[in-house]
Amino acid sequence: MARQWIPLYIGDYYRDTRHLTTLQHGAYLLLIMEYWTKGSLPKTPQELRKICGLSYHQWRSNSLAIASFFTPDWRHARVERELEKAKEISLKRAVYGAKGGRVSRGKNNIERFVVINNPASKSLAKGRYTTSTKTETSEEES
Repeated sequence: MARQWIPLYIGDYYRDTRHLTTLQHGAYLLLIMEYWTKGSLPKTPQELRKICGLSYHQWRSNSLAIASFFTPDWRHARVERELEKAKEISLKRAVYGAKGGRVSRGKNNIERFVVINNPASKSLAKGRYTTSTKTETSEEES
């Protein structure tokens, strides 16, 4: 599943991270993005440091603040919940997409989605589009 977007709840993020420095914000967001795209984070400090784009000394002085948002095995509860939600949505869309071309309750997709109050669209959906001359004749008679 390609994850080209990430839900970011600004209020929650800001409330939880207001104490971070700019460098720590950047490192934390890069780790969240990596987590989102890959589904997990590597466990070694060297790999985590590379994802953040930090030098050895920058990582040493900032890693504790960043690590406080993760479990000891570098899991993140909020990202896990959002990944699970995204997985459920993707699965539902796949199921509904697979049903898209099928007949449901005796009606095809066009028939189901026509505007109910428009007789012309109903006729079009059933493949019997005809123009009504009733209004024309009633105007001619008057």
